[in-house]
Amino acid sequence: MQVNTREALRALAHPLRMKILFQLETDGHGRAADLAQTLGEPANSVSFHLRTLAKAGLVVEAPELARDKRDRVWRAAAETYNVAPGTPGMDVLVRGYVEWFRSALNQRAREPDQARTKIRFAQVALTTNEARELFAELDAVVERFSERAAAAARTTPREAREIHNVVTGVGPSALPQDDKPAAS
Repeated sequence: MQVNTREALRALAHPLRMKILFQLETDGHGRAADLAQTLGEPANSVSFHLRTLAKAGLVVEAPELARDKRDRVWRAAAETYNVAPGTPGMDVLVRGYVEWFRSALNQRAREPDQARTKIRFAQVALTTNEARELFAELDAVVERFSERAAAAARTTPREAREIHNVVTGVGPSALPQDDKPAAS
């Protein structure tokens, strides 16, 4: 599903909502109370976040799975969500990943042997076409692991899996104007 509204981006930017979407993809459907138990979150909080996701069009009700008229069962509106480049409000989603990455870097600096996050920095001399090719290959690897993880999560005990962020970027190594070292 192509995400192209500010409302959907804001909904995706919340970590619990991402967990809810992943769990709905894994289980196929769910009730707020069941999702709350699985995710270890209060049911009223999960219910609120489900309504937010529904308003953004990211989850839909599945009344055919309900036990009665009061029972609300939800499912993800799509298997994957892709953010359209240039979508207004994209900074909201990006900000969450930047904060996560900054926190991961700080954790690794404080406790390098204890950190569970793997980070690799590299500078590679590439042509524009080679940079595009590198990103396409990295993107394909992430997509392959994402599909494999979603399939495995349907059969693997829930405790064995947790959501991991993956940030991939390839671009020219240029410092912003304000960050250039002063001439001596």
